[in-house]
Amino acid sequence: MTPLYQAMLSQAAIGHMLSVRDVSKFSAAEIRQTMADLVAANQIPLANALAAAGQSLYPESEDILAISALLAEIQQDWTTAEELLRKLVETQGEAATPFTWRHLIRVLRCQCEPGKALQAAQQAMAAHPTDATLREEFLALQELVSAQVPVAASAQMH
Repeated sequence: MTPLYQAMLSQAAIGHMLSVRDVSKFSAAEIRQTMADLVAANQIPLANALAAAGQSLYPESEDILAISALLAEIQQDWTTAEELLRKLVETQGEAATPFTWRHLIRVLRCQCEPGKALQAAQQAMAAHPTDATLREEFLALQELVSAQVPVAASAQMH
């Protein structure tokens, strides 16, 4: 159990939350690990509070963005997950991982946005043309989107 985890639980036991100042004593990696531990212990409200503090302290941290996005996904908060994943892709730039792209595509699909998911898959394929999972996702989305687009009649019926 990390010191941050212990501090969060002890404060929660007396009905308080750690302040951002208290959390600022910990690194982004320590916050990420503690969030993962809190989720594993089904302490979702504490994990959410820590995510908010982590994002305010380390807004550009890949660790914080990634774990916060996963937390949003667990809670099916697709809008927040998309926002965080897009920020993560932007932060990672050309180094955005296939894992990050797959999560963004999944979130867009969960929002019933196949067109946006296909655009993300195209970007992901440009960055990672040999990733088999991204290729499968791209092809499935291409098929899904093309099936949703009505075919225009080439000749008028009489």
